[in-house]
Amino acid sequence: MSARKMCIVALAALALAGCGSDPQPPTPSTSAAPVADGFRSGDCNGVTDDDITKAVGTAMFAKAVVSDAGCFWQENTVFGTVGAGMGISTWWYRGSDMDTERTLEEQAGRALTELSVDGNKGFKASDGNACSIYVAKGEDVITWSIQTMNPAMLPDLCTVTEQLAKISQDRVN
Repeated sequence: MSARKMCIVALAALALAGCGSDPQPPTPSTSAAPVADGFRSGDCNGVTDDDITKAVGTAMFAKAVVSDAGCFWQENTVFGTVGAGMGISTWWYRGSDMDTERTLEEQAGRALTELSVDGNKGFKASDGNACSIYVAKGEDVITWSIQTMNPAMLPDLCTVTEQLAKISQDRVN
């Protein structure tokens, strides 16, 4: 397996590690909450390869991970023959806790800003090399994120995630 493929596989495993299952099976609930309270599911939360290219203005990202939980577009930046592991992602979490996400972003040292996208409350977390947007609806949270070692080669990182969040919300809200 090439070093690039090993990097992508490792990145996918790391990204999905936070989505592990609870070791104890859930207790059946007597009141079934309708799924309609959350987002409508869609491949990559409604974001396409063309949307990514339009948002960044170049085709420097290639889809590397597609799963039921979301997608990751790998930045075509390499050090020698090893991919840098940076890119754009969107993930959908059912039953997620926004406070946990806020805490993790604060611990990473990112500045937090409250926001709303199509009536859904959320927040933006950013620093010089990353910008993420988290939006909640019902028991769902969708996140859009860009991380790069080359921010000068791209438009404003938060402008990219804001565009992708708006596109996605229009399609899955």
